[in-house]
This record gives sequence, structure tokens and C-alpha cells, in this order.
Amino acid sequence: MSQMSNEEISYNEIIAWLESYYEGQEGIKTCRGLELSKEFITDVEEARKRGLEFSIDPRLPIDLVMVQSIQEIDHVTRRVKRISFYTLFWIVSSFSKSLESKLKFYQIYLSRIAEPRAVQIVMIIPATNVGKLESSCKKIAQENGFGLWKINSQKELEEICSPISFLENMEQSFADPPKDMKRFSASIRKQAPDIALFFDRYIVDAVDAVVGVTPEDVGKRYIERKVLDLVFDLRKVTCAESLKKLVASHLKEKSDDYKFVSDTFSALWSQCVPGMDYSKFLEVFEFPLFNIFALKKQHYRDHFLHQFQVFLLGLCQIDKLIAANHPVIIGNPHIEKQWLVASSFHDMAYPIQLYDFWAKEFFEESLGIPGIGVSDLRSSFVDKSLLSNSGFIINALCKTHFQASMEGNWLHEEKGLVLFLYDRITKLKHHCLLSSLFLLKQAQLNRPDLLPDLLKDIFVPASLAIALHHYKDVWKKLRNEDDEAWQNLPGKRKLRTLEFNKDPLTFLLILCDSVQEWGRPTIKYQKPEKIAETGEFFLLSECLLMETGCSITIETPELMRTQKRFKTKAKEFDRLEGFLRSSADLEFKIILLDKEDRKKEYVIPKSAASQ
Repeated sequence: MSQMSNEEISYNEIIAWLESYYEGQEGIKTCRGLELSKEFITDVEEARKRGLEFSIDPRLPIDLVMVQSIQEIDHVTRRVKRISFYTLFWIVSSFSKSLESKLKFYQIYLSRIAEPRAVQIVMIIPATNVGKLESSCKKIAQENGFGLWKINSQKELEEICSPISFLENMEQSFADPPKDMKRFSASIRKQAPDIALFFDRYIVDAVDAVVGVTPEDVGKRYIERKVLDLVFDLRKVTCAESLKKLVASHLKEKSDDYKFVSDTFSALWSQCVPGMDYSKFLEVFEFPLFNIFALKKQHYRDHFLHQFQVFLLGLCQIDKLIAANHPVIIGNPHIEKQWLVASSFHDMAYPIQLYDFWAKEFFEESLGIPGIGVSDLRSSFVDKSLLSNSGFIINALCKTHFQASMEGNWLHEEKGLVLFLYDRITKLKHHCLLSSLFLLKQAQLNRPDLLPDLLKDIFVPASLAIALHHYKDVWKKLRNEDDEAWQNLPGKRKLRTLEFNKDPLTFLLILCDSVQEWGRPTIKYQKPEKIAETGEFFLLSECLLMETGCSITIETPELMRTQKRFKTKAKEFDRLEGFLRSSADLEFKIILLDKEDRKKEYVIPKSAASQ
């Protein structure tokens, strides 16, 4: 095979090299995930028509897929048909029995979706002098028909074992069985292809016997590969190299997404605020919410992995704007640390909001006591420092968005705004406000020695962004209720638009939070004895982050077009257009694809002051 660079080869360089190797070859395509292959989507649809049940989503942690489509004559119908052959590449940096089990599962499972002879697996060892790793991988490759490539000392890809399909592996094993199975006669072994094809029909029984495994057992991924790939283009942010290493390790090891996010945020926080740990609160308490709300016949979407994907989107956009020397971003030397804190914490208190909602229903249904739990935050508002921390948010809000000078007896002058926040915190218990207070309290409890400048420069701007990011529920009048708090809020303090030039941190958090809808696990209630994970409501179709803004396209999956979800998201983007205001030299665009793949574009308007 052709030669690669003489420099140390990174994970992403291997994938990019493979893509370039196959580029331009007739009838061959490559993609970084099966869900990106239209050919595979077609095979999935055909498999469903045959009655195949899918217990595992085909969004598997595959590093690269090579698809080759050919035409051949069907021996039964004598008609020409098109068949797609798939070669699935895995970068392997360490050997484990779980890796072998996963690859065998993929080999059998995917052979039931495509034709049994149409799926091949190739392992790639991305290092020289691998010794024991090569020996272990070669053994499982030969036993299972996997391909095995390695990078030799000249930085070339060297083929150790050629891949064969599951059906071909059956044929070869039958024609030349192990020593303890030599009892097959030569005449029978000559019929190996036909016999293998006959017994292939029973493979589906074997699949049905093992599909009870959880998505975590087979390494299902939730974090969108397109977003992870953006990390390898980072150039200007200070965490670029450490983040690249963390992502590359995750992609090579195929580690659990939840652990990866937890470890990555912990590592980045330790760099950002030495001595302060990233909170495990949401990671721990989110899983009970999945089950509580499934049993209540309601949906609960993931918010933990969501925070990480929001972080990556915004960080990569900030990196582009730094490269472009955009004055608003360059003018804030703390923007990178502010973004890490705000994005990784913005939904942290979501369990508190939902637990309050659930507790009210629980006590009303069980004891006939309505509204229990409403007074708890009211009685603790002052003595638990919620009032003083609300003061940080009010100060930052007024100075940033209303250009108001907070001097003298500002508490009296901003009485309406204070009461408004008090209502939203104690009555609505909305997660955006509780998360912002949670952040400030964590900073003060974990780092009592926290320098005032660090609080002022990093945590207060981040807490403001978190408090504002769910503007449609908190900062706009709620529908279908007598919203006295909003009515009493002075008009000069009603936040009707938010400008990028004034508050780029909050602008990006609102934008990224709204558009990030892909890869969010959702649990739903099905039957009294069964709770099952649902598929996704949206996929990321395209993500273009540029020095002049971004263009992000999302769509509903081919196999689960849900018009109701589409309309709900469309309304959310309509509100986004009405609230956010872009800088004159930037364009932020969201494209939503409907059931018929018709585009609906949302472009954030320019700020009148910047034009």
C-alpha cells in the first residue's frame, strides 16, 4: 500500500489517509459511520421489510466504512440487482476479549442486514513494534476471518491478514475443519459453499439469542462523529492538544461515552481551575430520571452527553473566530475558560427541576397534598446564599445587556428584577437558574480561597450565560398562566433580544444548545414490564464551522420521520431568530430538513447597531 507521512501518525491522520486512498476509485465510497451510508440505509429498510427486528441501533463505533456497490444477475429472478459490500475499519491500540466479542457481534449482526457475504472487518494496528498486540490480533483475525493491517517501520500500511466475509469464513472452516472435526468426508467438504449457505439461515437464531445485550455492551456511540472530528482541526484554543489526545484515545479504545465525557470534563476543569473538580451531580442523578419518567409514560432526553457536544460545537467555533482575529472574541481573554465552565454546567441542575415536578405529582396522587415542595426554596432563599448569588447574576445582566451602572442602593432600584428572579427560582425552579446558582455555590464551597478576579472573570460570566440560555421559558412570558412576575418586571429590564457583540458567550450557548439534538439517548415507556430505549429524533447532517460563522443542518432519521418533533423544533428555531442578533460580519445559519428533505433555513439577523 502507499506510504504515509514520516511523522508520528495520529488517529485522525490514519482515517484521513484511508479516505484519500479510496478517493476517486470507481464505485467506492467512504464514510465515518454506517448511518452516513445511503446504501446501508437502503439495506436496513429492506431488512425491515423482511421482518428483521433491530434491538441495537446500527450507529456503531466504526472508525471508517468503505462501501463498494456492484451490479450482478440474480440467479432466481435473472434480473440485474445492485449489491453493496461493506469493509468496516477499526483502529486497535490494545487487545481485549471484549473487543473480539464486539467484532464478532458486528460481523454476525450486520450480516443479517446486508447480505452475509457483503460485510468484512479490518483491524488496523496504529503503531510499530507492537509485538504481543500483533500476535493477539492476528490470532483472532485468522479465527474469525477479520483483516489485519499494521503500520510498519516505514510508516506504510502492511496487510497481515486479508478480510473475508462471514459466509466465506463459514465455507473455509467447513472445507478445512480443525483437527477435532476432521470426521467430515472429502465429498461433504467439497460441498462447503452450499452447506454454509444452507446453515446461514440459522444465523438469525444466533443473533436473536444475543441481541438482549445492552447498547453499552456492544459499544453503541451517542456522540456524533462529525463533531468529534472537528476537534482535530483545533488550532488556537489552549486546550487543543490535550483535547485531541483525549478524543483520539476514546476513538481508538471505543470507550464508554459517559465515562469519556466525565473524564474529559474532569481533565479540562483541572487545567482551567486547579483544585476544583468537575461535579458528578448530573452524571449520577440522570439515570434515575430516565426510569422515573419512562414509568410516568413521558420522555426524558439525555443532558449529560448533550453538554459535551454543546461544548465541542462552541469551542470549535471560538477557535475559528480566534483564528480570524474577530474583535469581540479577541477582546475577551477569558472566553475559552468561560465557555468550558458555562457549556459543561448549563444543564447541571436539570434533575432538580424534574424531581420537583415529579415530587408534586407524587404527593398529590398519593396523599392528596398539592404543591408540596414549593416553599422549600423560598424559606432557604436568604440563609442558603441564593439571594447573594442572585446578586452576581443581576449585576452581570444589567451591566452586560442594559448598560446599567450598579451603584449605590441598586438592590432597591432593581427591586422588580430581584423579585422576578426570586419567582423564577423558587416557583418555577427552572434548571437554567438553578444551574447558575449551583455553579456559583460550588465555586465558593470548593474553592473558598477563590480569588475575586477568578470569580469575576470566569464564573460570573458563565453563570449569567447559564441563567439566560433557556430564555424562552424564563425570560419570555409563559403562556397559559397568569404570569404576575413578568408583568411586574420593568419594561427596561425585559430582555427581548440578545446581541453577539454584547455577550458572545451567552449567544453561543443559546445557539449551540438549541441546535444540538442528535445522539441524545431517550427512554420511553412501552409496556408495564418493559422500558426501552428509543431511537433519535434528529441526526446531524452537516456541520460547517467557519471564521465567518457557521451552517449546521439537522434532519430526522430516514427510518423514523416524526413530523410532530419536526414542528416543535421548527418553532424553537423561529424563536431563536427572533431573540438572537448576530454581528454584522458573521452569519449563523441553521438548516432543518423535513420529511421530504425540504430545507427550511434559519439565519440569525444582524444587530441593528452593528450594521
